Amino acid sequence: MRYARSLLLGVLVVSGCSPSETPQQQAAARLAKAEAAMDECKRSVGLGDVATPAGVVLDDPATRGQEMTTEMAGQLRLKIQCRLQLDELLAARRPQ
Repeated sequence: MRYARSLLLGVLVVSGCSPSETPQQQAAARLAKAEAAMDECKRSVGLGDVATPAGVVLDDPATRGQEMTTEMAGQLRLKIQCRLQLDELLAARRPQ
C-alpha cells in the first residue's frame, strides 16, 4: 500500500512539473489533428482531390440555380459524409 501511494505521489509530482503546452500550441495541435481527420475522411469516400469546403451550408445562395459541376457535387458530398470532421476543422480554424 505504501509503495502504491509513493508511486502515485511520484507520478503526480512529475506530471505537475512537466511544461504544459501554450494555448497557441494547443490550437495548432487541434488544427493539425482536424486537418488529418478531414484528409482521411476525404480519402475514405474517394474525394481526396476535392477542395475542402469552407462552410457547411448545403443550399448556398451563391451557387443556387447554377449547373451542378463535378467540384460542386464533390463538395456537397463532403459536407454530408464528412460533416463531423468538417465541423471540427472549421472550429479549429476559427480565431479564439
